[in-house]
Amino acid sequence: MAQANTYQKGHIERAAINTPVQGSAADVAMCAMIQISNNKRLKELGWKLLLQVHDEVILEGPTESAEVAKSIVVDCMSKPFYGKNILKVDLSVDAKCAQN
Repeated sequence: MAQANTYQKGHIERAAINTPVQGSAADVAMCAMIQISNNKRLKELGWKLLLQVHDEVILEGPTESAEVAKSIVVDCMSKPFYGKNILKVDLSVDAKCAQN
């Protein structure tokens, strides 16, 4: 590292800071997806998890129960650890319903 230029040093420092944060965020997202995937009420309503991209999830289901499903998903994502948030910060969740 002694021979690294300024750009390389900055890149190395950012990677050292960001990697654990991004890894932890991915773990939180995975726990939320598990909660969503295992949620009995969502299954009863006919909803299924289709896709996850970074910290976003996309579900598919009937329009009639979209608002109920959205509420359940928000709850799962804001409390991803077996229905609890064990972190020292709140997990803010933004959710939308759309037809495709």
